[in-house]
Amino acid sequence: MGEEFEKIKLMYGESFRLHGDSPASLLTPKGRNELRFRAIDPFVKGSGITSVLDYGCGLGYLFEYLRNERIKFSYCGMDVMPEFVESCIKKYSSGATFENIDPNASISGHYDVVFSSGVFNLQTHADREESKSYAFERLEQLFVATRQVLVCDFLSPFVDFMQPKALHFAVEEITEFCFRSLGRRFVIRHDLLPYEFTLIVWKDSQIQRPENIYSVDYFPMTE
Repeated sequence: MGEEFEKIKLMYGESFRLHGDSPASLLTPKGRNELRFRAIDPFVKGSGITSVLDYGCGLGYLFEYLRNERIKFSYCGMDVMPEFVESCIKKYSSGATFENIDPNASISGHYDVVFSSGVFNLQTHADREESKSYAFERLEQLFVATRQVLVCDFLSPFVDFMQPKALHFAVEEITEFCFRSLGRRFVIRHDLLPYEFTLIVWKDSQIQRPENIYSVDYFPMTE
């Protein structure tokens, strides 16, 4: 990974030294994590899922959210920041696994639900298109890792302004990529936060013929 990614790591590291175990360390000083996590609710509440991968787990707030909901599951959190991973291991002594990963490393294992929040919000390369290509490559790997559904959020293009080096995807970019490289069975949610949107894509989009319906009846999009 190049110079831009190293700058991102330095930025997160400095933020963690200043703020400690706080959403501010994740460059989200206003918090609002639980609103982002609501996108995963239909797939973990009463659904019988047994495993969750939190790619870009930060300080483990998704694990805490799910644990507070009394959901029984196997949780694995992965992050490129060793400081975050060490903090999670100390904070959550049982019930979860945390791993420090290289940003280019293959993603091992398979999980019922794969969740990723805030991972693709900043340019990882000097060139914006290279940054988007990297994001798409990682999304393909995350989709391979899920058994049932991938949930990932992005910065919305419908904003009042864009910060330098922030990576905003057009909704049509994501839907076109999803159809071309992941699957045709997906949902875009732009109702959780005003300046973000969430992609939800199901693993199995096989079509049953001649009825022209999806073969697998996945969890409904209701809470």
